Amino acid sequence: MRRTFDALARVVTGRPLLTVLLVLALSGGFAAFAGQAVTEDGVAVDNELSQALERVDEEFGEARSVLQVVVTSTDGEDVRRSDALAYAERLEESIRSSDVADTLAEDGEQPAIASYLGGAQLGLEMQELEAGDLDDQQVRDLQQGAFDELPPQVAGLFEQLVGTGDPPTAGLILVFQDASEVDGREEAQLERQRELVEVVERVEVPPGLEADAFSFGLLLEAGDIGPEVGRLFGTALGIILVILGFVYWVRPEAGQRRLVGRRTVADVTLTLLVIVLAVLWMQGIGVLLGPDYADLIGYFSPQTQIVPILIVGLGVDFAIHLLARYRTEVGGGSDPVAAFATSARTVGLTLTLVTAATAIGFLTNLASPVDFLATLGVLAAVGIAAAFVLTLTLLPAIRVALDRRAQRRDRLPRSALGTQASATLPRLIGRTSLLAERAPIPTLLVAGALVVAGGYGFTQLDSEFELTDFVPQDEPRLETYEVLETRFDGGFDETTEVLLTGELATPEAHDATVASIERTAQLEDVETLGDDPDTTSIVSVLGGAFGDEELAAELGERGVQEDLTVADDTDVDELYRFLLDELDAAEEVIAPADGDYVGRVSVRTSANQSGALQLEAGLREAFEPAAEAGVEVVPTSQAIVQANIGEDIEDSQIVSLLIALGAAMALLTLHFTIAARRPMVGVLTVLPVGLVLALTFGTMAVTGIPLNPVTATLAALSIGIGVPFTIHVTARFLEERTRSGDGLAAMRRTVSQTGGALAGSAVTTAIGFGVLTTSTLVPFEQLGYVIVFAIVYSLVAAVLVLPSLLVLWDRHDRGRHGPPTPAEPHPAEATAGV
Repeated sequence: MRRTFDALARVVTGRPLLTVLLVLALSGGFAAFAGQAVTEDGVAVDNELSQALERVDEEFGEARSVLQVVVTSTDGEDVRRSDALAYAERLEESIRSSDVADTLAEDGEQPAIASYLGGAQLGLEMQELEAGDLDDQQVRDLQQGAFDELPPQVAGLFEQLVGTGDPPTAGLILVFQDASEVDGREEAQLERQRELVEVVERVEVPPGLEADAFSFGLLLEAGDIGPEVGRLFGTALGIILVILGFVYWVRPEAGQRRLVGRRTVADVTLTLLVIVLAVLWMQGIGVLLGPDYADLIGYFSPQTQIVPILIVGLGVDFAIHLLARYRTEVGGGSDPVAAFATSARTVGLTLTLVTAATAIGFLTNLASPVDFLATLGVLAAVGIAAAFVLTLTLLPAIRVALDRRAQRRDRLPRSALGTQASATLPRLIGRTSLLAERAPIPTLLVAGALVVAGGYGFTQLDSEFELTDFVPQDEPRLETYEVLETRFDGGFDETTEVLLTGELATPEAHDATVASIERTAQLEDVETLGDDPDTTSIVSVLGGAFGDEELAAELGERGVQEDLTVADDTDVDELYRFLLDELDAAEEVIAPADGDYVGRVSVRTSANQSGALQLEAGLREAFEPAAEAGVEVVPTSQAIVQANIGEDIEDSQIVSLLIALGAAMALLTLHFTIAARRPMVGVLTVLPVGLVLALTFGTMAVTGIPLNPVTATLAALSIGIGVPFTIHVTARFLEERTRSGDGLAAMRRTVSQTGGALAGSAVTTAIGFGVLTTSTLVPFEQLGYVIVFAIVYSLVAAVLVLPSLLVLWDRHDRGRHGPPTPAEPHPAEATAGV
């Protein structure tokens, strides 16, 4: 391995221009592919539930879309009042006279516009009154009078449009649009809704009232996180560059302030160049690995846009460690070429191990049930690898060339570079080695107790997955969404689909399906109209058809009975074909498929995501009669899919942790077995990461941060942050131990030198990632806190816990093998750190 890095050093320092040109050529190629990047919205997952939801959409689509106009009273008065009634009248008139009128879903069974004051509006029409003729109490009386006269199902619908509270201060006006003939489906539906929103917003709202148009599609449309991630990336990069200025700055000798200043700017610029090109390489390679080429990963998604921030936070450490060692060598009198050769030989292998361990951590996301997490893991691993390659090629090619020129002109500030070791931070960190020297066992006992406490915290973590979390929290529609959640049980936008497949066209299956649909009315989160569940299904189609005498007679002849079941000898296949020929509504609930039919029961529900799993279980139980009759039943919705993803994420964390820790331990054990014939050192190097994970999980539990598709990257991040910290400490300890022969002295020097560099790196990375805490996207804000926790705990584990382990190992190793001698394989040649 030493020969590999020696060869690399010769090429980079001997052919710096060729190295730079080669890197730029590769960058140009990757940039060309990066320009082809495709970003897909949504959080994809491939399982039975998502496949069922996709099939419902393919077979039936959405017959109607609904825009909910939330009318709220800003003065705390009852929203059922005269000026609100006048507003509802004006709103309906404006919509029906606008260009969007021809998009309204007028099917004769349900009004295209349904208002919470619909009863009062019917009263006005029957009594030929104007809204202005009534006072507030008369409006409420008129509303109640209409409810008493209307059929229970219709009255129940209007009552559900009035929000909770005494008096109610919120009401809903629903506007249904026809979506059955829309090309492009979702996007075309959203475009129609946008046009409708423009009409709604032009209608004047009376003082004391507010009216906000809402649909879940419009809310998620506002979740374009690209600009937010761009802001976070720019801010993080800017802050880190400022901090790097302080990290790279050294105390100048007399007359060298300008030289040191120029060198600091150059090192900051080189680090910036490495990071920017690493991001570019990641994007280009990501396209090559994506569906349009190798098809190994998915398309980019809004959530994977966080990867550049991860590269900034983690990749910048490579430059810090390499330049720190290089400066030490130059300050000690080495020629720039020799200084880089030594740095590459020592730090190079350490960075190789760091890169491999970090990549392993991120690649554990391939086991995630969420597609974008798997893609994110691969992209992050690629980005870190790119940063590693650029740090060992482009950065030294330019840095050494600049220093060789400065050396020829006698302008190389060697004495200033040699003062790094006496800086304040290394001296302060160096004092922590006293714990390892004087109390290693008590230190480890405390660490063990913290691991147990953190492990308990992990068992208390909640798993959540809300699509609304990926909407900026300053989005106004989120407030409307909260009103719908709290006062209308989620509003009228929540629909749960039940996909029915198998042998549907038999009397037994038909009757069992009818019975199953009726059983859903008993579920708490299923909305009802009177005593019947509010569904779009074969029951609603047949029920509507029985309202037509001619159709009712025809259906009777075909075996349909009054309770909508069929006679035992009914040809259900012929009955369904008749329905499809005669009724457009039938196309919304049954479709021919594979010699039989696929069915759909669309249930209006109010479970929200918090009750989605319970609703799914309830629907499966309600449809047991259908399942027993040979029908395959899959209840599904976005909320159910998301809730199950949350469960899967929680379950997959243990697997991801075990894979990541096991792979990192195997890698380091193999390395230290080959390099120093000390396999136990590899195990000890990884053990403190367990403390990092436990403390981070425990802190998440204490602070209320849940596991979600973003914070679920914690296993990868903890490996990516924690293992590099411990590798640097172990590598430098072995080097110093061989040089000095004194384990305690080696530990003091390791903690003061490498520990100081790690502390600077931790501060830089923590502040950079800390920018995420300012995000308006909840998962990214939470991830910011989680990463800062992990960085702080990684530093603690590396400078407090690992030294104690290594001191105890040193005592044991000396007892078995005696003190190290120059005849041993020299760890500095293969494992030295910064």
